[in-house]
Amino acid sequence: MLQRRPHRLPGLVAVLACLWALGGCQSLEVDREEMTWQALHAMDVAQTLNAASDPCYKENAWLTKRLIGEQPSDAEVVAWGVGTAVFHAWVSNALDDRGAPVWVQKLWELGTLGHTSYAVGTNHENGVRPFGSNREVEGCYAG
Repeated sequence: MLQRRPHRLPGLVAVLACLWALGGCQSLEVDREEMTWQALHAMDVAQTLNAASDPCYKENAWLTKRLIGEQPSDAEVVAWGVGTAVFHAWVSNALDDRGAPVWVQKLWELGTLGHTSYAVGTNHENGVRPFGSNREVEGCYAG
């Protein structure tokens, strides 16, 4: 039987610290494409949180693995998730505010939507579920 990690407090502290730090971000505007990306990203973060507590799954995305490691803690996953979400919204708004050509804005939107959709789909295909139990990996779990 797989046991969940007992250290939820650091994750909660990280979320509260991030929310406190984001208090000045009310100027960020959110359009339909940004909300879609944020929803996909939230699903990816939920999958990553579930996989991080499962010894049979390891983070395999090149950049994410270098930022949070193969078996990150809940706090590391939450910090990565919030940081990436804020950075994405900031870049999206900066492109719009600075008058970037429409093709550059659309390339950013479609590129990040495509990449995050691929990540969520690949996670699901590999058995990582956002909530509940991941698909069992043959030969991994000790009985």
